[in-house]
Amino acid sequence: MIWDFFTFIRGLSEFSATALLMLFGCMGDSMNQGDENKSLVASVHYGLAVMVVMHVFGFVSGAHANPCISISCYLMGYIASDLMMMYVVCQLAGGFAGYFLLLQLLPKEVVDASKPAVCLVEPMASLTPTQIVSIECLLTAVFVLGWCALWDVRNGRFLDSVTIRMGLLVIACSFAGGQLTGASMNPAKTLVPAIFHGNPDSVVMQLTGQILAAVMVPFIWNNAFTPRYRPLEIPICTGLN
Repeated sequence: MIWDFFTFIRGLSEFSATALLMLFGCMGDSMNQGDENKSLVASVHYGLAVMVVMHVFGFVSGAHANPCISISCYLMGYIASDLMMMYVVCQLAGGFAGYFLLLQLLPKEVVDASKPAVCLVEPMASLTPTQIVSIECLLTAVFVLGWCALWDVRNGRFLDSVTIRMGLLVIACSFAGGQLTGASMNPAKTLVPAIFHGNPDSVVMQLTGQILAAVMVPFIWNNAFTPRYRPLEIPICTGLN
């Protein structure tokens, strides 16, 4: 990777995209405490936040705003390992910056009323660790599959409404698993609130499922959904015929 101004812009874009996702995505969620439609509103709001981030930063850096997406992008062969590492570092830094700013902007009574904490969702108590990992892995896998389809060259003619479609994909996944595991599908969004509140052990199972999906899905896409083209054999004219 060449460290130039273009690379700096891409890193800054990932930092800003993740910060905006944490700020914009978690602000609405924190204001819906106690609402009987909280899960519905939170799912729609999270999808809209992803849509906004992709629209603003997508053409700059891809607007991954999610370490899982950057890891999968590297495993798919679209970015180099050093760029992937830079993306992940910028995303985590942006997540911390966005969450810190969010806590400064919210009224104290809203922060105190958020249980267990602002933007921190604990899995359903009756779920086993295996179920938590499996559910979060499944939801994240569906999300990563959407990105793999987006990156595929065969999808090049269908990118006009990609931000809307990816936002709807997030909403669908959130509807399916939001009440079970939180369905963040994003290690930055999962880990940052837990670290801020001194309880990172509470999200280990969710993080495990998310990382598993980020590693497995590119392998599945490359081997199950990508055709193997045979090299075109061109006859060589020797001029002796």
